[in-house]
Amino acid sequence: MIIDPSVTNTQTASKDQANQAATETPHAAPMAPATKAPIRAGVMGATGYAGAEICRILASHPYFRLAVATSDSEAGTHLVDHYPNLRGAFDQVMLVPHDHPSLLDCQVVFMAVPHKAGMLHAPKLAAAGVSVVDLSADFRFNQASTYEDVYHVSHACPDLNNQAVYGQPETHKAQLKALAHKRSTGQSVVVGCAGCYVTACILAAAPALAAGMVNPDATIIADAISGVTGAGRKATATTHYCNADESVSPYGLPLHRHAPEIAEKYALLNPGCHESAAHLVFTPHLAPLKRGICATVYLPLDPSCQDASAESLHTLYVEAYQDDPLVTVLPEGVWPKTSSVAGTARAHVNITVNPQEGLAIAVCCIDNLGHGAAAQAVQCANILFDLAEDAGLGALAC
Repeated sequence: MIIDPSVTNTQTASKDQANQAATETPHAAPMAPATKAPIRAGVMGATGYAGAEICRILASHPYFRLAVATSDSEAGTHLVDHYPNLRGAFDQVMLVPHDHPSLLDCQVVFMAVPHKAGMLHAPKLAAAGVSVVDLSADFRFNQASTYEDVYHVSHACPDLNNQAVYGQPETHKAQLKALAHKRSTGQSVVVGCAGCYVTACILAAAPALAAGMVNPDATIIADAISGVTGAGRKATATTHYCNADESVSPYGLPLHRHAPEIAEKYALLNPGCHESAAHLVFTPHLAPLKRGICATVYLPLDPSCQDASAESLHTLYVEAYQDDPLVTVLPEGVWPKTSSVAGTARAHVNITVNPQEGLAIAVCCIDNLGHGAAAQAVQCANILFDLAEDAGLGALAC
């Protein structure tokens, strides 16, 4: 998808401006083919759902090799004791604490840890020249101050946050490729991967936003449904089987903490938006699924685009995503299903128009642990190491 937030909206924060400068240099040009030598990878938080999913992907990845897996609570045990599905691939992998020095010998570390933990470990890894791919929220926002407002905690390394690139490959590919050149020169790099809900909402709306078809002064409504693994491995009263089964419920109202991230990225994508955040109402729902997110986004059409047809928008989406191997725009009238992407790195997208209300209605389904977390992190790492972005990620749903 030929979309780069650093060039579609001139009212961006300093981090995007710095990344724009990087993408405008010759360094963003295609690089030489990557070496086929194994790339040593560490997974911090390997016993969480996202961390274990990264391990599962690495088991069949053609280049990355799991070298270190960490867990503070389960250190000293074997990874396969917690995830028997990984037997035959990682039988000898012993879990070590998050601060184990062996991580400093890795070439890339995937940090599948909660927010606040990522920013505590990232500086030491970056100082050692390790590429950091963080799945927490710690490096997602353009400004550390926005993160602090949303998560109510001081950012431990705002300077590193200013250097980080947002890890949503379909809309930040140029920036990630520029970061790949930086890595190849021996400099430290940090990627702050997009949130799961955010990824689904971005992929649903990005082509229409980037084409200037969405009214920047109107409110976008995004409703999303997630499987229970999105809440993490630790059971709560909400996610307990007896409470979650056979029930669908909204949560996080009126302002879920992913809403500011979505609003910020929507504003960057829309060339007509001159504010730091788009007008947005976001409502997440919990459904009795293990995996999957279905996001339905209602996009008020710009007055200049009120005559847009479902056919023209569909064509726009097909063209926008034609070079993105992990995104499929379904045929007109065929709507995404979570079961079609479960267990994969893929995203299914479609769009139509409600002409009576002047709305485009866009839908995206992803696996919250796949394109919403682990697979997207590996996709970012593939780009960082000048590999095919879908290397190791080609599986289809069963």
